[in-house]
Amino acid sequence: MFYQKRTATAQMLKRSLSMLCGLAILISLQAHGEDAPAPYRIVDGKVDRNTYLGWRVFNSACHICHGVDATGTVVAPNLVQRVKDMDSQRFATAVLQRYVITLYSGQIADNQTALREGFIELVIKREQGELIMPTWDRDPNVKPHIMDLYAYLRARADGHLGDGRPVQIEE
Repeated sequence: MFYQKRTATAQMLKRSLSMLCGLAILISLQAHGEDAPAPYRIVDGKVDRNTYLGWRVFNSACHICHGVDATGTVVAPNLVQRVKDMDSQRFATAVLQRYVITLYSGQIADNQTALREGFIELVIKREQGELIMPTWDRDPNVKPHIMDLYAYLRARADGHLGDGRPVQIEE
């Protein structure tokens, strides 16, 4: 049992280190004004392992609020649109932090998208309330896969990946 915990910890550390190295490379490219390479790889309509893992993470943690294909719901925005102009650093920061949008007496504290209007009207009728996006910085199923999640959403945003479950490249 001790060996299994140690192996799992080592694997998580390797993934975290890999994610940090990738993020550092992307930040370095952006700092020098260079376009970062696409964070995904698609060959003959099939996606690489990381993009596929991103789809899995999205479908286990995010789809309830953001919709099955990341196209938004009345509760949460369309991520296919949101990620179009978002770099990996901004994306990771957004996902790892908690959003609390407080509503008081019909006044909306933060700008909201049209997708949230139906839900907001319900909250406003009760005079106050709040919408909370969970923080994922301590979730062991999400945090190590932030860049995988970004790869999946970016492939969708760039129009290179359609709706539904992607097929993984056999390597």
